[in-house]
Amino acid sequence: MILVSYVYGIYSLFKAISLFGIWALFLMPPVWFIFCYLTGVPGIINILRTKSYLPKNEVIGGVIANITSASFLFLLLKFANIQELQSNFLIGGIITAFAMPKVSLVSEINDRNNEAKNDQ
Repeated sequence: MILVSYVYGIYSLFKAISLFGIWALFLMPPVWFIFCYLTGVPGIINILRTKSYLPKNEVIGGVIANITSASFLFLLLKFANIQELQSNFLIGGIITAFAMPKVSLVSEINDRNNEAKNDQ
């Protein structure tokens, strides 16, 4: 699934270059990395996938923060007049979210909880 994520990212980069020219080569990769790996749609999906392992307030806060981030991206794309890429960011975020195995997400949550207990 990670290979699919990379291939779709490369496809999206070529689509951006074909639509908007060479400047997309410099702007697309950092925006793609931020909104398809760190925050936004993948964050929403992964929080919802692991909601039974998280406190309710953390789920609500995380979902609100990631919805805000994804909304910012889609507004940015709309105001930059490149809304043709919105579907690419949405689909790329979904692919990236499901590329991360649930076991890894749960393990990360458990490690974080164990560190918090050790720090107390």
